[in-house]
Amino acid sequence: MKNFILKHRVLIPAVLAGLFVGGIIALLSVQSPKLTTNNEDFTTGASSPRSNWTTIKAFNGFYTKLDETKIPDGANGRGQNTTSNQGDRISIRNQGTELFPVTDTASTTIQRISSMHNFRLKDGTNILMRSRSTFLEYFEETGDVWTIIKGGYTSDQVFGFADYNKTTEIASYTYFGNGVEPFSRWTGNHTTLTETATTSASVLFVVDAGDLASTGTVTVCGEEEAYSSKTDTTITLSGTVSVECASGSGIPESVETYATNPKGNIYIAFDNRLIIAGIASSTQAAYFSGYGDPTGYLDATLVNADTNADPDIFNLVEGGGPITGMAMDENSLYIFKQSIIYKVTLTDTDYSVTQLKPFDGRSQTTGLLSKGGAFSGGNEVFFITPDNQIMSVQRVESIDFPQIVPISENIKNTVDNMKFDNAIGIVFRDKAYFSAKSTTSSAKNDTVLVWNIREKIWDSPLVGWNVEDFAVYNNGTSEELYIADAISPNVYKVIDTITDGVFEVKANWRSKQFDFGEPQILKQIDNVYVEGYITPNTTLTISLLLDEDGYTQTFSTELVGTDTDYLFNADDYNLFGFSEFGSKRFGSGGSEDLSRKFRVYLGKNFRADPFYNAQIEFASEGSNSKWEVTAFSFDVGPYTSPLDRNLYKAFQ
Repeated sequence: MKNFILKHRVLIPAVLAGLFVGGIIALLSVQSPKLTTNNEDFTTGASSPRSNWTTIKAFNGFYTKLDETKIPDGANGRGQNTTSNQGDRISIRNQGTELFPVTDTASTTIQRISSMHNFRLKDGTNILMRSRSTFLEYFEETGDVWTIIKGGYTSDQVFGFADYNKTTEIASYTYFGNGVEPFSRWTGNHTTLTETATTSASVLFVVDAGDLASTGTVTVCGEEEAYSSKTDTTITLSGTVSVECASGSGIPESVETYATNPKGNIYIAFDNRLIIAGIASSTQAAYFSGYGDPTGYLDATLVNADTNADPDIFNLVEGGGPITGMAMDENSLYIFKQSIIYKVTLTDTDYSVTQLKPFDGRSQTTGLLSKGGAFSGGNEVFFITPDNQIMSVQRVESIDFPQIVPISENIKNTVDNMKFDNAIGIVFRDKAYFSAKSTTSSAKNDTVLVWNIREKIWDSPLVGWNVEDFAVYNNGTSEELYIADAISPNVYKVIDTITDGVFEVKANWRSKQFDFGEPQILKQIDNVYVEGYITPNTTLTISLLLDEDGYTQTFSTELVGTDTDYLFNADDYNLFGFSEFGSKRFGSGGSEDLSRKFRVYLGKNFRADPFYNAQIEFASEGSNSKWEVTAFSFDVGPYTSPLDRNLYKAFQ
């Protein structure tokens, strides 16, 4: 053996080197755990920093917990005016507001619009109505101006409205009340002056008086004037005009009142009856009209087995307190108090009243905090409870009875600090909107929470809208969302330009605190990758925060929509001129063109300190800024000394 070694001693170094290289190759060929796009081990399901890149490309909406490491990977624990869309991308909200009508001048008067309603007529046309101060007004489309229907109301009262159109009456009617003044109705009939009506005028010259009654009362620039006859283009008054009224002014038929009917401010039309609650003299009662007769409340008594088509009263004694709201769903009427919900059915031959959930008069139960906080849409009824929970009454699969489902659990830490005493809500397209006060000390509604009904996720709170009431109104072109201001007597239309009147929109989206499944070890980050879309007029600020709110270190950079070094933008590839269906982004080529894809690595001149968790934030400020982020990634691994010795403490 010794002779063999001596004979071949020249070969020994080469053999040893070969064995060493082979060992290294073998070590490198060992498979590391296969990881998901969120850096989770397929086998264990645990996050691991052993893989360099952690990628997030699915998004879960706004999600708040006290510990921001515990929210889902694609959620944002903080933010405003941003959305997760269909869970595929995050972006600035795609809505803004403009003064309605645009020809108007914004009022600076401190006086809210207390109520707004879209009156839907038999012929399918709409009339937008609002109450403010002591006036009830409608929007006159001919002159694009708000016109008084009736004045002299108790100031700043909230109205309830319900449209009820009968086949036996030519006119359409909306019924309404504010709980103080008499029960009222309005036909919606109106015309406009073709000549100025002076104070000595006894004849009004109008565009078309055809829809007005043969005799009656019209409102002329806020003053009610009786008339004795009419032609197609004239109205002959019983006297003369009280105040001069300019040509082009709206002339509505006056309101009709019923002094002996219930005075409430919660109205709903249900199964050929008109039901009224919010009655000051009987707060626990809901009065319903005779079957097919929305003005018939004569001799209403407590409902009984012989009620049939008669007017009667639901006297809801359980739970104490007033009725706070009503809403319809699935041929049933839900009547809310603060501590109980009733499910009601009512026909011309039968009725039923059942408690939707158990009630014992002692335990905390579920109900509606205040009027306006209950509304229907998207196959469910939404409402807000006295303990700040946002709930939904809906069908749950395999359960043949409506269930109350909490939908605000994911944002509990947000809603717990808000105030919903004057909340109002509406469903528009595939989203539910809840206007409320951001803090318990806020004087007016200043925040809108937005629930994506289809995706079951929350958008970041919408900041910049002070909403007292909502309405969906069709001006003859399309249904759009309108908001009544909670501070001034202004109405705004929601548009797809991202600006709030004269104000710019500030938006941000901040991720969870990523500890990469290993909260106990220090990590190092070498790079960050972001991709998405941006318009040329947009500046997107990207920030990296290492440890809580950037305690260890903060980095920030700006990506401008004209930075061509990071943009991927080519002419369309369309070989034979195919029709463009599917997911194509259509770009205008202008400042609002969101078809430009960007990709950027943020590792240039980047030296980060060791850290435990990391957050990324996207933010913008400006008028009509548009951006989307479709994915972001962290290049992260364990630090060379993964345990911080400075944190050691004696443990005896």
